Amino acid sequence: MPMAPPRFLPSMQTASRGMRAQRRKLAAATENLANTNTSRTADGDPYAVKRVAQEERSAEYARLQRSQGDIRLETELETTDSRHFEEPTQPLGRDAEVMGPETEIEAVEEERLEYDPSHPHADEEGYVHYPDVNVAQEMARMTSANRAYEANLTAVDATKKMVRETFKI
Repeated sequence: MPMAPPRFLPSMQTASRGMRAQRRKLAAATENLANTNTSRTADGDPYAVKRVAQEERSAEYARLQRSQGDIRLETELETTDSRHFEEPTQPLGRDAEVMGPETEIEAVEEERLEYDPSHPHADEEGYVHYPDVNVAQEMARMTSANRAYEANLTAVDATKKMVRETFKI
């Protein structure tokens, strides 16, 4: 019988989900900055500015399981190491919730026009279509994502420290 996950696992999952969301925000902002002056992608299309759509994940996204008269919450666990749990789905207990943001990267067709009739991608009127990237705003997004990532990392470290202290007893 597989070992049940420890009670600290939901806090680790919530923090790691937050870290993944911030990594996606950072990647989108970095890609936007890198393509500020890109008039066309490799496909020949204009570069679309990336935005991260984020919504809170709650227990309603998890499956509920009846077990011995109690309602237990089940969530999908991602196996990143062969030493992890044998089964990807483990009951966490009726009061456990795996929270954290769900993220999705969306392409936004925002563009700015610059007059440059000598540019190879200029339209009939001499305008070149560039993505409308606000450099200051993207830098602020990067800073915010970096700080939120660090906060989630601090939560993971605190949980690991509590577990280490528990095993010292």
